[in-house]
Formats: sequence, C-alpha cells, structure tokens
Amino acid sequence: MKDKKQDVAENQEIEAIETIVDPIGYLSDAELNALKAQKGTKYIHEIVTIDDDEQTHATYFLKPSLDHLQVLADYAKKGEEMVGLATLFNTCRVAGSPEVLTDDEMKASAYKALAQLFKRREAVVKKR
Repeated sequence: MKDKKQDVAENQEIEAIETIVDPIGYLSDAELNALKAQKGTKYIHEIVTIDDDEQTHATYFLKPSLDHLQVLADYAKKGEEMVGLATLFNTCRVAGSPEVLTDDEMKASAYKALAQLFKRREAVVKKR
C-alpha cells in the first residue's frame, strides 16, 4: 500500500512531465489535427516518457477498442500478458519518438499509460 509521501512524489513527477514543452517526437497542433483527420478520430492521446538521460519523448496512441482489449485478454489467458501489451502498443501507436520503440523502460511506462486509456463506464439497468 502506498503512503502519502509516495503519492505526493508521483503527483509532483506527473505535474513536471505535464509542463514539458516539445519532447522528442512531439507533434504540433497542425500535425496532430492532420493525423486525427487521417485516422478518422476525434482524439489522439499523447503519452510522455522520460529516458535515462532525462530527455522526454512523446508517443501518440488511438484509444484501444473492445476488439483490442479482447486480443489482450486472449493473451492474458495464455499467460502471455507482455505479448498482449506489445500487440496493443504496436496496434494503437500512430506516431511519436522512435526511441520509445527500443527503450524497454519507456515502453513499459507507455504500456501502463495505454492500459489506462480504456475506462469502464457504469451502466444502470431499469426494469420498465
């Protein structure tokens, strides 16, 4: 269980990352809008990671669909979660720093962030 100091440190790190301007692989607003039009989507998610040299890298992802998550679940059933995450990463990634593709630590951070993009929505059943 995390303590308050760890939560504060994580929040400070997230705030520091959010204030970074032009990480490696960064897309301008015009480039991002062109990519959205090309992919036919309203949103593309930017994930920023930091390498060992404290340089920041941007990677852009489409939100995973239910089909993507089913593939991930299929791999998880076989005990191959990392293969499933790699497949999800490679399928949903649309642009960004090429170094994220080769740096395992940055890639693992991106995996974690990518998994958080798909949010469960609550539904209510009404009997009428």
